[in-house]
Amino acid sequence: MSVLSDTTGLLDRIALSSRQQQWLRLLVLASGIGFLALIPAAGGGFNPVLSGAAFVLLVISVLIPDSNAPLGLVLYLGGLWAVTVPRTLGVELLLAAVVLTALHVACALASYGPPGLTLNASFLALWWRRFGYCVGGAGLVWLLSRALVLFDLPASGLALGAALVLVLGWVTVLTVRLART
Repeated sequence: MSVLSDTTGLLDRIALSSRQQQWLRLLVLASGIGFLALIPAAGGGFNPVLSGAAFVLLVISVLIPDSNAPLGLVLYLGGLWAVTVPRTLGVELLLAAVVLTALHVACALASYGPPGLTLNASFLALWWRRFGYCVGGAGLVWLLSRALVLFDLPASGLALGAALVLVLGWVTVLTVRLART
């Protein structure tokens, strides 16, 4: 295949996409830009090279949501946050988790079928509930973390292990709950 036919095929897919698919792609773009804006707001500063690479992945994810680009984008954004943002538990961290979850869900829904597909309302409601469970879980973990900071506990392998077991338990509960819905 040539670059011209690949580009034309990509533009055809975008032109043939349903209104719902266009909104989902717009949500991917908005949540990606929102996440990139949260990095300096959380004290991470702005690195044009690292943010530029994220933006390239973001554009590819918007154009081709059924590729591996969204997975790479989510992993890259998580790594970018870990490398650039100081370890704080500000509200920006919770917002970043919500925005990253929205980006993931929008990419997943945009990649469900051909570009002209309009997803069923009950299917969207199912994903909306799943999104709510994940955001609720992130909120509870964030609140618990904020509460534990008040105790000013020393660094401990046992405390870290207990926290990881707690998170693993929550993931198990969510997995069982989401599998039933």
